Amino acid sequence: MRWHFHDYRSPDLDGIVDGAILMHREMAELLDGRGAVPHDLTRGPDGLHSLLREGGPQDAVYAGSGPYAFLYHLWRERTGGAYRIVREVHTSLWSGYWAQEELCRPLVRDGDLVLFPTEFTRRLYLREFDSVREESSAVAYPLLHRLPTRRPVAAPPSTAPLRIGYLGALSEAKNFDQVVNIFARVHRLSGGLAKLLFAGKPNADRFAPVHVLESLRQQGIDPRHVTSAGVLGPNDLGRFFQAVDVLLFPSTASRETLGRVVVEALAHGVPVLAADVGPAVELLPATNLIPTVLDTATEFTMGRILPLGRVDEECAADRLLRRAYAPARLADTAPYGIDALWQALEGRAPSVQTPYDRRVIDALRVEPRPTDHPGLDPERAERLFLDYFQRHDDELLVAIADLEARTGRPHPELREIVARPGRNLADYRAFPRLLDALLLEPLTFRQTAAQPPCPATDFAAARGPAGSPGPIAMDKESS
Repeated sequence: MRWHFHDYRSPDLDGIVDGAILMHREMAELLDGRGAVPHDLTRGPDGLHSLLREGGPQDAVYAGSGPYAFLYHLWRERTGGAYRIVREVHTSLWSGYWAQEELCRPLVRDGDLVLFPTEFTRRLYLREFDSVREESSAVAYPLLHRLPTRRPVAAPPSTAPLRIGYLGALSEAKNFDQVVNIFARVHRLSGGLAKLLFAGKPNADRFAPVHVLESLRQQGIDPRHVTSAGVLGPNDLGRFFQAVDVLLFPSTASRETLGRVVVEALAHGVPVLAADVGPAVELLPATNLIPTVLDTATEFTMGRILPLGRVDEECAADRLLRRAYAPARLADTAPYGIDALWQALEGRAPSVQTPYDRRVIDALRVEPRPTDHPGLDPERAERLFLDYFQRHDDELLVAIADLEARTGRPHPELREIVARPGRNLADYRAFPRLLDALLLEPLTFRQTAAQPPCPATDFAAARGPAGSPGPIAMDKESS
């Protein structure tokens, strides 16, 4: 088998720390080590000239450059190619990968494969797309080869300070405000025996470190007990994890497919407490999962990232106060090793027996797109892609002007995307937003199954005296 791949080692990733983007680059490096043939997707069919002209059953394309696999499928169909295509889905309820699957749907052939980072994500797409099938999908996310294998960190005694860590976007979708609330509760109820180290990029002003520190100071918490580490690169993770005893990860983000930080923490020996929904169910024991109530009132859109639910802060604080969580251990390492990837690419993907979160999948009701929607045309999506990456700006501006005429309002945010000097495949805030606005508007969805609150637990010792300060209030974010 001769492999072909988009060379993701060249884009400038400064300021881009998204886990999916890092995986695109890592996959390019792995395939390059196997002698794969690189190409540049943004050049269009010309970038795959040798494959389209000479490729046969012995050739395969790894479409690991973002939610653009529909292009490879379209070009294969147009030229009558016989090569195989392996695509990936790295984000769940996001318009980018959802549109990819909608556009790929009529073009997928027997022998093609789609890879997912978790069984949760695979099951979601199996339910929603008839082009994703058991025999043509697999869970494979090679990650452990880049990570250490550290001994589990011992939990400090309840008489010693507990160093709580958080790593990820400082956002509403990740429930970062709950991290702050839980820490404040643990700090108060332990008599000050708690510290917080958080790292990540704030996506709203209220999550800027200066405001977080000030809100905690107003709660009577010594600023010396709280540290912001800013935005960390991959080489900074070791120092971060050495400075914490436990990682708090209450994210219920609508686009969460793995929680790469959870795997990274476990590899560094740090235990993790996470929301009991989504991918974390596959990665952590039940004692490390925080009960979560799903949001059944909101109509979500795949164009925005929002929390699907909220964790029980009292439960989380109680677990931390009592050190009632299991040490770091990654129960099933197979999907995160290189062998699973090569087996999947060779068509020997093992059957998956991993328990996964059924609650979110069962609760989801996605509003379907009409089958005759004009945007469900891969050739129109191809033209938009090539116009953007090959700088046919006049064509883009005409399309935006047509949209403005139809909607009766200006769209300066789209014009600003076209006006930027660069074109970066790694910038998911650029072309995917044009696709959303001009061709395939993001679908909406709801969650219908209400979830019970945290099971009854004896919190009497943890609650403190009546009238003690409650959690830190943070206004709901718009993003």
